[in-house]
Amino acid sequence: MIREIFKRNANEYISRYKPPSEHIKVIRAIKNCRSGTYGQHILTCPDCGEIIILNNSCRNRHCPVCQHKARKKWLDNRKEELLEVPYFHLVFTLPHLLNSLAYKHKKIVFDVLFKSVNRTIEIFADDPKWLGAQAGAIAILHTWGQNLSFHPHIHLVVPAGGLIKDAGEWINTHPRFFAPVKALSIVFKEIFLKKLTAEFQKQKINYNKIIFLEAQRKKWVVFAQKPFEKPQNVINYLGNYTHSVAISNYRIKKVENGKVYFWYKDYRKNGMRRMMILKEIEFMRRFLQHVLPDNFYKIRYFGFLSNRYRRENILLARRAIAQNKGKVFIDKSFENKLIQFIEKITSNPYPCPKCGGKMLCIPVFEEVVPDLPIPDT
Repeated sequence: MIREIFKRNANEYISRYKPPSEHIKVIRAIKNCRSGTYGQHILTCPDCGEIIILNNSCRNRHCPVCQHKARKKWLDNRKEELLEVPYFHLVFTLPHLLNSLAYKHKKIVFDVLFKSVNRTIEIFADDPKWLGAQAGAIAILHTWGQNLSFHPHIHLVVPAGGLIKDAGEWINTHPRFFAPVKALSIVFKEIFLKKLTAEFQKQKINYNKIIFLEAQRKKWVVFAQKPFEKPQNVINYLGNYTHSVAISNYRIKKVENGKVYFWYKDYRKNGMRRMMILKEIEFMRRFLQHVLPDNFYKIRYFGFLSNRYRRENILLARRAIAQNKGKVFIDKSFENKLIQFIEKITSNPYPCPKCGGKMLCIPVFEEVVPDLPIPDT
């Protein structure tokens, strides 16, 4: 449904709003996804001769139909890194009065948001009162609310403990919370406003200082959920956030007379389902305001889960956690990788619908994608 909406309204939207080039790329990708514009691939069965022709997808990260494989691959990798401890879920949200500033300077504000969340976690993790060790976290940026409004926030998944790397020790957090949410909120607010002010001054960006003063006076809220007791529940939860887009086709009830009808959860009414009706062109505008800057990473890793030493630290953490529980640690990472490799080479990703055999994939040349008109800026 979303692709059809984009196809019908692409030229009008570009003419009316004169969007930036990254929006043009997303419009082009979604409207041409699986239409044959990006070429095709042929599946053929050598046993029974069955042939299936499939159109290629656009693989754009903002496309609502192209994230399944990327999501599965990412979740499989994270599954191999789970620790046998509970996990906390925290949400760091910017107040609404900063939304316009965040939209105008997306890359700067989002970078500062990630850094501020990271620094906040470091401060509480370093304090022996709360942990006294290096924490780890997976941070996922979301910019939307259920009704497609612009609502920047970061979902943070944190193991309930930290690593003292030099000593090879694992320290558990409080069993019910990582740190008090009121204290987290105050520290996060101070760090974010200080960092953003410094970044704007460094890049000589003019900004409304009154907004910063109002944000300083406003109460910020860090949301905390009940800890995940089972590591597998973390994977199930993360799957809802990692490679999602602002809205998927399943939430759209119908498209009729130039209007889009979709449901959303009203969290002010305890998650009650409500119906929203938007004109197609307004639906596109709301969807595209969540396009991220080019080459911007919406998933980041902090502390002992940082990319550079993640494998080494996870192995060290698993050994320390096992020792705390009085168990003998056995490193099964190589065994697990071997099992995955065997499953990969023996699996049948394309079973024949007729005989069940293994179909072979033959790529077909890609056609040139016609460019949409890019307006002068």
